[in-house]
Amino acid sequence: MNELKIVLADNQLNNLRSAVYDSLIKEIQRARQDAGLERRYLNKKDICDYLHVANNTLDKWIEMGLPRISIGGSVRYDKFAIDDWMQSSVETA
Repeated sequence: MNELKIVLADNQLNNLRSAVYDSLIKEIQRARQDAGLERRYLNKKDICDYLHVANNTLDKWIEMGLPRISIGGSVRYDKFAIDDWMQSSVETA
C-alpha cells in the first residue's frame, strides 16, 4: 500500500486548521440562513421552505390547524409553534 505523508510546520498546520474551521462556520451559517433558521417568524414561502412542503400542502395543514399569526392582514408563522404542532401530530404505531 502506498502512503503519502505531508509534513507541515506548526504555523502552517495552525493556519490550515483555522482556514478549515472558518470555512465550516461560514457554510453552517449560510445553510441556516437558507433554511430560515436565523429568524423565528417566517412568511408563507419561508415556512414552505422550512418544512420542505409545497404551498398546497401547507394550505391543507393550515386547514388542519397549523398555527399562524395574523396581524393587520400580514400573516407570519412561528417556527417554535410550528415545531410543537408537528410534534403533537406524530403518530405512534
